[in-house]
Amino acid sequence: MNVIFTVLFALPIGYFLKNRGIAIVTYLALDAIVFSYQSVGVLLDWMADNPPVAFGPSPTSFPVEYSNSELWGYGLVNLVIIAVGSGLVVLGARLSARRAAKRTAVAVA
Repeated sequence: MNVIFTVLFALPIGYFLKNRGIAIVTYLALDAIVFSYQSVGVLLDWMADNPPVAFGPSPTSFPVEYSNSELWGYGLVNLVIIAVGSGLVVLGARLSARRAAKRTAVAVA
């Protein structure tokens, strides 16, 4: 879900919002909502044993036992996705600035 959001919306956010800082903050705020929803969905699917499970076998008792490496891996993958999305926002801002510069350029003869 986070990957789909990043691919579909990061570049357009950077392209259409003129201020790069506001564009990055907008992307991060929207991505935080998507990430929270995704994380709760993954957790509930894991606890309900709905395939495919994210963190090994479903819990059978409390306290829940899980592998720290799987948790760190989930966080690292999502951190990389956020970094790529931020890069796409910056790329969108550069494309927008370059296009605006071409429109305002005056040919000197």
